[in-house]
Amino acid sequence: MLNHRCVKCGKLLAKEEGSAYEIKCLRCGTTNSIFTKLKDQVIVTDLTGKILYVNGMLEEITGYKLEEVLGKTPAIWGGQMPKAFYEEMWRLLLEEKNSVLAKITNRHKSGRLYNALLKISPIYDTSNKIQFFIGIESVMDKTDPTRLDWTMPRSGNDKNVKEV
Repeated sequence: MLNHRCVKCGKLLAKEEGSAYEIKCLRCGTTNSIFTKLKDQVIVTDLTGKILYVNGMLEEITGYKLEEVLGKTPAIWGGQMPKAFYEEMWRLLLEEKNSVLAKITNRHKSGRLYNALLKISPIYDTSNKIQFFIGIESVMDKTDPTRLDWTMPRSGNDKNVKEV
């Protein structure tokens, strides 16, 4: 069981993980993100891939500021993989309603390529309809500009996680 406490006043906010990525403290009014301390980049998008939320690692990893990406898609720094890669990724997410796990190559705002491990999962509403996607990107090698060999993205469901 996880305990989420307010970063400002220390009040206990939640005892279990929920689907919310921000929790407002009723005591002091501070908004607390459960993703602020992660060293990975976290992105929440709508069904079309438009960015609704990013954590603070976005700027460090991609070079882009929050205001530059909100309402846009991750293609700003992504888009380096073949078209077939993205077609398969969206098929797995939208048609099969599976999570996706993939090794990818992205481009920093400076133009430098970097390799990352990306997991994208659908977030469902109470009617079991996809409402959002959450993506977590872990940089694999910040210095090597060579592309990883790639294959198609794979289902990243917890029961059968497959690496690309």
